[in-house]
Amino acid sequence: MAHRMAASPVASRRRGVAGLTRLLLTTSMLGCAVLVPAGAGAQQTAPATAAETRAFAIPAQPLAAAIDAFIGASGWQISYSSALVAGKTSAAVSGSMTAEEALRRLVSGSGISVRISAPGSAALFAGAGAAAGETVLDPLMVEAGRRGGRNDPATATTGYVARNGSLATKTDTPVIEVPQSLSIVTRQEMDDRGVTDLNDAIAYAPGIRAIDYPGGQGMPLMYLRGFRAQSQRDFYRDGLRNGYNPYDSFVEPYGLESVAVLRGPSSVLYGDAAPGGLVSMTTKRPTEDPFGEIRLDYGSFDRKQVAIDLGGPLDEDRHILYRLTTLKRDADTQIDHSRDDSVYIAPAVTLDSREGTRLTLLAQYQNWTQGGSEQSLPLDNSVYSNGIKIPSDFYMGIPGLTDWDVESSSVGYAFEQEIDDTWTFRNNLRYTHAELDYVSAFNWEWPIAVVDGHYVNVGVQKRPRTSDTLVADANVNGVVETGPLAHDLTFGVNYGYSRIRETRTNSTNDAHIDILNPVYDFDPVYGAPWTDSKSIIRQIGIYAQDQIRIDNWVLTLNGRQDWAEGSEYEYAGAADTVDKASSHAFTGRVGAAYLFENGFAPYIAYSTSFEPLTGRDFDKRPFEPTTGEQYEAGVKYQPRGMNLLVTASVFQLTQQNVLTTDQQHSGYSVQEGEVRSRGLELEAKGDLGDGWSLVASYAYTDSEVTKDNPNASDISKVGTRTQAVPYHTAGLWVNHDFQTAALAGLRIGAGLRYVGSSVTAMDTGTGTQAEIDGYTLFDASASYDLSEVHPGLAGLSLGVSGTNLTDEEYYTPGFYSNSVLAGKRRAIKGNLTYRW
Repeated sequence: MAHRMAASPVASRRRGVAGLTRLLLTTSMLGCAVLVPAGAGAQQTAPATAAETRAFAIPAQPLAAAIDAFIGASGWQISYSSALVAGKTSAAVSGSMTAEEALRRLVSGSGISVRISAPGSAALFAGAGAAAGETVLDPLMVEAGRRGGRNDPATATTGYVARNGSLATKTDTPVIEVPQSLSIVTRQEMDDRGVTDLNDAIAYAPGIRAIDYPGGQGMPLMYLRGFRAQSQRDFYRDGLRNGYNPYDSFVEPYGLESVAVLRGPSSVLYGDAAPGGLVSMTTKRPTEDPFGEIRLDYGSFDRKQVAIDLGGPLDEDRHILYRLTTLKRDADTQIDHSRDDSVYIAPAVTLDSREGTRLTLLAQYQNWTQGGSEQSLPLDNSVYSNGIKIPSDFYMGIPGLTDWDVESSSVGYAFEQEIDDTWTFRNNLRYTHAELDYVSAFNWEWPIAVVDGHYVNVGVQKRPRTSDTLVADANVNGVVETGPLAHDLTFGVNYGYSRIRETRTNSTNDAHIDILNPVYDFDPVYGAPWTDSKSIIRQIGIYAQDQIRIDNWVLTLNGRQDWAEGSEYEYAGAADTVDKASSHAFTGRVGAAYLFENGFAPYIAYSTSFEPLTGRDFDKRPFEPTTGEQYEAGVKYQPRGMNLLVTASVFQLTQQNVLTTDQQHSGYSVQEGEVRSRGLELEAKGDLGDGWSLVASYAYTDSEVTKDNPNASDISKVGTRTQAVPYHTAGLWVNHDFQTAALAGLRIGAGLRYVGSSVTAMDTGTGTQAEIDGYTLFDASASYDLSEVHPGLAGLSLGVSGTNLTDEEYYTPGFYSNSVLAGKRRAIKGNLTYRW
């Protein structure tokens, strides 16, 4: 975070090591969070008062230089991160006006908002900020445990650090107070790393392993703390469940403001979920200051993309704000005949009364096309050299026939009403309709294999699907004091409804494709649909939370009760059938954190979760949900005066009621299994000063089956590792914004990602698991602000980014015990961006 005060023009440009040393020494002696730059002893302009007008004459120029000019003219102190203003150009400011008005005009159009910290002091933030006249504290001055409303600086994102932990509490709680492990990937980090999909976004976060699946369909396949995320119950968008089926949805990273990974059981606030945690995405929102961006991309596999992002007020008083994010992409992938085409349109409007009522309307339209082949590779023809090796670009489908094409539309809102100075009501809602045109291709052999030395037999399946989803959440939050205790209370209810209609029809013949010389001449013959189904799910949950503060302690207590009802209708066959089942579950969380004055916050927590199961046992009773319980301890550290967050945690997470063989009744299951995961997670991210930014992570995860009944072959899974979950993962990304005159405007970044070896699913006939080697991938990026070349190019920047730059060949465990998926090969893309 850069902290600047009025100084002589020469002094204001001193950024050397000596200056930094003097900053730190001065801060230590004063014992406060305000950093005084080198040269502060020079004669300074007296700060302008709030109502005082002064003459300003600041031409359009690189934003950092314009802020220096503003400081010299106004005497104000401005705090911001160097990464925030990098590559941005100021608006011209001329005439007599107040300092606040001049500052707001200066940053207008840059996507940066102004928040008045105190008289003569302001902080700059990315995205929508506080309204004119509202006063908030500088984020580096926020005392541990302080709380506020939606304008609390803890909600701000500065560089790589997001300070709001609302995903874990549904309140404006600083991350450091949350008794749970949480990683947040900011827009700045995604831009610096050149993120192109959700896997890229979370690639450097600990405790989560995404399976790379080039040409794959639908939501990504991920494991959190050793447990698989499935059926979208672990993916959230704007605080609400993203959907109920992974095939109906896809994530467009350009439309996101941030991605958060909440590790460990989260049912206490969100209902049914896998015990490992959840991934939550926040879409771009309207901004108070006008801005615009046009971006052109071109890259590997003929990737062509144009994106436009616009925002700002629609009226002079800034009561009506808007945002429009659009994207069009035409692209191939590393898999032959497998597309990655997308159309994305996301308008948003905010109506803010400035008197406690705020409504944001959100809409989204998406249309994607990708290849429809499953791409499961036999171990013998990929990892091992037991026959011909299948190339990583070989398409195991039928071009022009086997495609995954989805059209999805959603509309919703986020509403907030301040009831009084203490209590606030919030309500989110979203409706989504999706239509899926999907013809899937799959290896006809079982176990999957290459036949006749160099042929793949491929069958196809028609899988059209339509779905409708309604999700909603409402809660009331307020503070009540009982003696020395301050209770931050939240009471809420949420609701989910899903209707999915689908048919599946297999081909009765298969394609015989030569790996050495593929000829895709195949005319499928279809039989009757083997399934014609409708699935309806209704869920409702009520929850309560009490965050208790006394001195430096923060105690978090949660409880939630859920009810779910599912109906499965089957119309294929001689007679229509229906299967209805209902379940309920109670989950809870108890956590405590102690906030030391030096920025350390150790915590300990216990939490539970539940995840529904489909099917019935031998006695026709519906299966009960699986349950999860976790013990977690950790420490978070936010050093005063630095935009840095360091976290460390250890955990033991156990899932019970897992299905296993019913030894009394062949072909049936009972809920006597158990899976346990233990681990350590470390993460550090933030700004190190002098233009350096860092993301570093490490995770050790030991996930294995601890209870299981032997199957008919007398083989038990006890002691086997969880599929695709490595013991060790690590990541390191370093970014530098050059601040010397010779290299001004240049930003470069580089990173390494390590994923240790993992195993395939167990072969139930032999009890064996194949080990898949680990790998290390190298990523890098660079961007340059062209205004440094010529002032007439203000707003223009060039960038380039690449992943797996050494073109490492690697595999990840596939869907079956004898299969893998090819990893993502080297990809490089460049961009030309114009911002105003």
